[in-house]
Order: sequence, then C-alpha cells, then structure tokens
Amino acid sequence: MKRSGVVLSFLLLLTGCAHVSRDSGLSSYARGLLYEREENRADAEKAYRQALLQEGESSYLYVKLGNLYVKEKKTAEAKRAFFRALKLDPGNSDAMFSLGVTYILENNQRLAASYLEKGLALEPGNQSARIMLCDILVAQERLGDAEKQYEILLEAFPANYLLWFNKGNILERMGKLEEAEKAYLSAIRLSPGFWKGVVATALLYSRQDRETEAMEYFRKAVRINPKDSVSYSFISFALYKEKKLKEAKETLQEAMDNGIRNTEFYNLMGIIYTEEENYKEAETFFRKSAELQDTSAVRFYLGIVYDKLKLPEKMEEEMKQAIKLDPENALALNFLGYSYLLQDKNLQDAGRMIKKACSIEPDNGAFIDSLGWLYFRQGNYRKARKYLEQAAGMEKDPEIYQHLGELYLQLEEYEKALNWFMKAYEMEQKKELLDKIDEVKERIKNGINRKDIERSSPD
Repeated sequence: MKRSGVVLSFLLLLTGCAHVSRDSGLSSYARGLLYEREENRADAEKAYRQALLQEGESSYLYVKLGNLYVKEKKTAEAKRAFFRALKLDPGNSDAMFSLGVTYILENNQRLAASYLEKGLALEPGNQSARIMLCDILVAQERLGDAEKQYEILLEAFPANYLLWFNKGNILERMGKLEEAEKAYLSAIRLSPGFWKGVVATALLYSRQDRETEAMEYFRKAVRINPKDSVSYSFISFALYKEKKLKEAKETLQEAMDNGIRNTEFYNLMGIIYTEEENYKEAETFFRKSAELQDTSAVRFYLGIVYDKLKLPEKMEEEMKQAIKLDPENALALNFLGYSYLLQDKNLQDAGRMIKKACSIEPDNGAFIDSLGWLYFRQGNYRKARKYLEQAAGMEKDPEIYQHLGELYLQLEEYEKALNWFMKAYEMEQKKELLDKIDEVKERIKNGINRKDIERSSPD
C-alpha cells in the first residue's frame, strides 16, 4: 500500500531519531496518536490538523483524521477527509476501505460495496474488509457475488467454521441445497458443538422433507443447547403429527423442565390432552398459555375444553372472549354460532356469526354445513339443500351427512335420506343414526308416499 513521503519520513524519525522538535509535524502527529489512544478525539483532531499545517498535506494523515470523524459518526467530515486522501493518493486502499465503512454508517449499501470492492482490488489480503463486503452483498441480494467472496475467504481460512456456515446460508437462499448441506456439515465437522450449524442443517433437511435426518439433527441441537425452543418445537410437533402423543408430551415436558416457557408448547400440550380426553389437564395448560399471552386462539381452545366438559356457560364465555380478541376468528364464530343453533337460542346472533365465518373462509366445508343447518332450522329448505350438498362435496364428515339425511327426511325423499344416513353411519357408528336408518326403512317398507312437490321459502 502506498504511503506519502511525509509519512515515511515521520516513521523514520520515530524509529531513528532521539531528538524531535516540539514544533515539528512529527511531534504533532505523535501527540495525535497518544490522544487517540486515550480516546481524546478532540485533541487528536487538533494535533493531526497541526501536523498537516506543519508538514504539508498527507494522504495518510487525512485517513487518520477521517477515521476520527467516523468514530464520532461525523460522516460528512469523514468523507471530505477520505476524498482528499484519495486526491493526493488514488491508490490509498485505507481511504477506500474507510469510505466503505462511512457509507455503511449512512446506510448507503451501493456506495459502501463499491468502495470496499475498490479497496480489495488494491489490497486483496484485507479479509476483514472482504467480510464486511460479504454482509453488504447479502443485504443487497447479490448472493452470487457474495458466494464468490466467501470462496476467496475460505481459500485463506479453510478451517474457519463460521465462514462455512455463512456460505451455507447463502447457498441455501440461492436454492443450492446440496452445496448448502456440504457447507453446513463442514462447519459442524470443524466445530461439533456449533449449535447454529446443527439447527441450520436440521431446518435444511426439514425443508427437503428428509424428516428422519431432520429429527436426528434437531435432537443433536437440544443436546448442545437445552434451551433451544425451535428444535424442541420441531421435535414435538413431528411426534404429534405421527400420533406419538406420549413421546410428544415427554419432549414438551423436557423443554419446560429446561426452563422454556412459551404459549406454543402449552397449547400443544393442551391439544394433546384434549385428544386424550383428559380435559382437566388440557384446561391447566391452556390456562398457563393464557397467563403468558392472552390470545384468541387459546380462548378458543378453552372453549372447546369446556364444551367437552359439558359446561356451556363457560364455553360461551371463552368463545365470546376469543371473538373479542380477534373478531375475524372464524373458528370461534362458527363454533359459537352453531352451538346457539343446537341450543335453539340467540338464533339471530347465530346467523350473523355463521355468515361471517363463511365470508372469512368460504371454502370451509364445516362452516358451509353450519350455514345449511341454519337455513334448515329456519325452514328454508331450498337454501338448506344448496349449502348442505355443497358442504358434503367439500368435506367427508358424518355430521354433514346426517344433516342431509334430516333434510331429505323432512322433504319426504326417503331414498336419499336413507343414503345419507347410511353414509354417516359408515363413518360413525352411533345409535341415533341406526334409529334414523330403521325409521326411514320402515317408512319405505310401509309405502308412505313422498310428497312430490317443490318446497320453497323466501330468500
């Protein structure tokens, strides 16, 4: 790197002369260094400016002065100093690098990258500047350029696990998943306890649906870091999806024993206990979740639990709170509205809630079924038929099929009624369905005539 003649003479004097005049540029420069070391930037600035006056302009001294301004976040003054340095010495790589840092402070990524690249062209061995450049290139989504820079860095530092990890991140973002995997595994091989590398590898495998390998690395991650909530979450949800409920609960409890407290874990534990019909334990965990963060979702879960416990007033209270916290919670709107239908109360509110749920999720077959059942209860069989048949085409659900059976029974279309009751019974062997099937068969056997008329009611 080029240095001006003045700076070289300063260095020679520092190393070879015992006597230096207090009024010389060297003396002022030396005082500036001392002040700078003591973090006395104001006096350091004065000393460097005095040196410039005494010895003439120096590219090196302008860089020193500019770096003082950078430390004080005075970017305009810093840029003036660095540009003056470059006018005096266009090959001053330090001025290029310092301009790059200054533009980083100003959040001007384009110019920051430009000057760091110019500096590296002059001084390729400045790997600290190259690392800064990599960060900027990634922020600019210039991933291919960042990858090339990391290849240069890894040639210089092949045993640096962080460089391998960062390169893996870039490759994954570029969709080069096989190369990303190799980079992550290189990082782990160099540093087996590198938790971030293990988690990144696990997430990469999960992204590729390589669930067995993902689970292996998530388990490694929690052994390294017992407070790794991300890995515990993936493990427990994977076990839950596989219906390994006992193992899922054990994993969640292990995470909690390690001091992890979050609503996600409490909610999943509550859901598992609900599926196991242990509603009191489910209530306990949903309450813990609500204590951490009172959300519409956890209030909905509590409403389901109270419905299962045959506590309709508590169910209604929780569902109302769920809707208050999130007026767009379609599940809570439909559940409470349909509950009102079953209880034959608040039918106007029920209609409003069910219709809103359908408007939020128009492709939800359960919601369409509720709307069809609403019209059935209102005696509007034409609309009931339209929505119940639509729901049956969207969802394979015994309750929807039973509703259609009830509709056709009411319409005295007994063969269709029998068909839907039979379909419902195939999915859910309930005595009430058998009773309906027997009733319809008896009517058909006795030759009760179907009323062959069009039933209609106002829209």
